[in-house]
Amino acid sequence: MNFSLDLVVAIQHLRENNPLWAGLTVFFMYAPALAHFILIISKPDWWMSDEEKLQKSAISWSFLQAGKCIAFPLLALYRYAGLIVLSVDAIILSGDQRKKTLDIAAAPISIELYFFLQAWFQAIPQSVFQTHLLLREPQTSKTAQSEIIQVSCILMSVCIIAMKSSSFQRYESQRINGRKVPWATWFKKSQIQEFRDFEEKQLLTSSSMAQQDLPKKNLKEPSLDLHHGNLERQVSATPPLPPKNVKTVPPPTPLRGITSITRMTVPDLPAPPRPDSIEARNQNTQITKPPLSLNDEENNFLAFKKVQSKEIPFQTVFAENFGDDNPFGTVLSVLWWFSFILPRVLSIVIFFKFYPQFCAAILGAHYVFMICYLFYYTKYYDLSNLLINLWLGLIYIFSLIEYRIKFANADIWLTVYYIFITVQNALMTLCWYTFDNWNGLWYLYSFYAIFGGMGFCLLLSIVHYTVQPQRRRVYTT
Repeated sequence: MNFSLDLVVAIQHLRENNPLWAGLTVFFMYAPALAHFILIISKPDWWMSDEEKLQKSAISWSFLQAGKCIAFPLLALYRYAGLIVLSVDAIILSGDQRKKTLDIAAAPISIELYFFLQAWFQAIPQSVFQTHLLLREPQTSKTAQSEIIQVSCILMSVCIIAMKSSSFQRYESQRINGRKVPWATWFKKSQIQEFRDFEEKQLLTSSSMAQQDLPKKNLKEPSLDLHHGNLERQVSATPPLPPKNVKTVPPPTPLRGITSITRMTVPDLPAPPRPDSIEARNQNTQITKPPLSLNDEENNFLAFKKVQSKEIPFQTVFAENFGDDNPFGTVLSVLWWFSFILPRVLSIVIFFKFYPQFCAAILGAHYVFMICYLFYYTKYYDLSNLLINLWLGLIYIFSLIEYRIKFANADIWLTVYYIFITVQNALMTLCWYTFDNWNGLWYLYSFYAIFGGMGFCLLLSIVHYTVQPQRRRVYTT
């Protein structure tokens, strides 16, 4: 619907002999698709599946993505149609079949990245641009139909921004609770994990084959039954040591005479237990007397006897996470963001019309403040994080999302941001309403819409904090 309204607005501009406005409207329509195309083409190994790597070359795959970029409205319709079909199937089915259907509907897909970019590359500039055109001087004659179409386009754009802001308001905090990335950036992570698993399996297989090839010797295994049953082997993430009698392969010919191999003897002592294998953290293993050999059962038992004198030192790292909103909370959140963003757009556009220099100074100071906050809490400083922070600073002029950065003292930060934006909107609106000679019903409507939206936003804030999802403290690594 957002694309349809923007297309109708562009056609209406052409009918009114305004090709420049129509061209800018169409450019904002294709801006998220172009950004989506650039992000995919820049890192094809993140987005190409294994089948595509085997069946298609990089050039053919790039041409396919270019075709998808041109026909992106059809892909968006196909995605929504698929979700509708899967939702109906999930309502009809039950049990495991219903769970599989919901898993298919929630599976990551690249078009979700376009929907995410649509709010920031299309909806925000489109709402600001169409509001500016709507409030121009009366010298530009407009029909009632044109104004209604423009107002519908503005409201729909603000609605898109509100839905994405509500969805990604506490995104990084919800990821701790298991929320996944809705688009397909998981390809690379899954490939890396599969490669690590493959290397571990290959290492275990090679060591077991080497043991089978060696001649078996009648070695007397020491008894490890230490009053508490047999000791089981503990699974470790680190690769195991090679067997004692494994054949060592000499280095390549050019390195002979430079590198020497010295066989290390395995100590005749039992390995200490891993820290994660201890049952109770409030108990410590105190070594009373070091064991002399594997056959020294008495000292082995005393060495690992648990006592209550000390506690095992360990680091407790926890984080606060959020669950997903219930349907009622989601609706309230979308309404809150709608009543927050609409006054923001109106106040900026109208204040820029009367005081362009002061408006640029206020927005510049706001942008610098947001950038300082982002870079202060950034963990890694590289080119990608630099570009993302600069982009997020622009978004934070109109909205606030927790993406690629986790808010510290989130409640305090959100409250300060809300008060900061509300004060800006109120001062900018009172300036043009009091000291300037404005004329037109749209200015009067905007004045009431700004203060009415801010009041409704305050009311929804009180209601939302009473129904917000429960917070939990989870341990992290």
